Amino acid sequence: MTSAVIGALRVNLGLDSAAFQDGLKKAQSGLSRFGSMAKTGLMAGAAAAAAGLAAFGVSVKGAIDAADDMSKMAQKIGIPIEELSRLKYVADLSGVSMQTLATGVRKLSVNMTDALAKPTSEVAAAFQKLGIELTNADGSMRSSQDILVQLSDKFAAMPDGAEKTALAMKLLGKSGAEMIPLLNGGSEALRQMMAEADSFGQVFTKEMAPTRRPSMTISRG
Repeated sequence: MTSAVIGALRVNLGLDSAAFQDGLKKAQSGLSRFGSMAKTGLMAGAAAAAAGLAAFGVSVKGAIDAADDMSKMAQKIGIPIEELSRLKYVADLSGVSMQTLATGVRKLSVNMTDALAKPTSEVAAAFQKLGIELTNADGSMRSSQDILVQLSDKFAAMPDGAEKTALAMKLLGKSGAEMIPLLNGGSEALRQMMAEADSFGQVFTKEMAPTRRPSMTISRG
């Protein structure tokens, strides 16, 4: 083989080697960038998944806490949690706060009991004037929700004014005046909104409330 041929081969081999090295470097650089992008993508995906799980956890906790609060309030007022959550839905639509609703319904229950115990009292006379029977056919006391629904018809038929406000406060306590917007629509509107609460999944049941076990103190001997 002549020296000219050998020289040409060396030149070609050198060029091929240089091209190979350059290609290898580019490939390594591309892989590095891909790895970086993949890592960033995975980290972003993991962060999004973590954020989603956190939001879901907050949502679940919020629902549990709401059910727990509703259960406690229902026990304080003395009405089923289902009835209270329906009334809360109506109160929200009427611009009446939960605290106002709870106070009014609690006072109504107390007045119902007092009116049955003292038929000649002023509060008993107020129920009688409105034509509201406090007991069922079997002699058992009607629920406060039933009475509230009937009261709404009476209030809807009355003009707004001092007499209506005074009557509301007599039967529902200090929250009576604030509850007038809830009652002014009448029983048909009240029942319709209560039915909406069921349709929209706004009704809590006692099974939804978390069970609170009393803490136990272990004495050490």
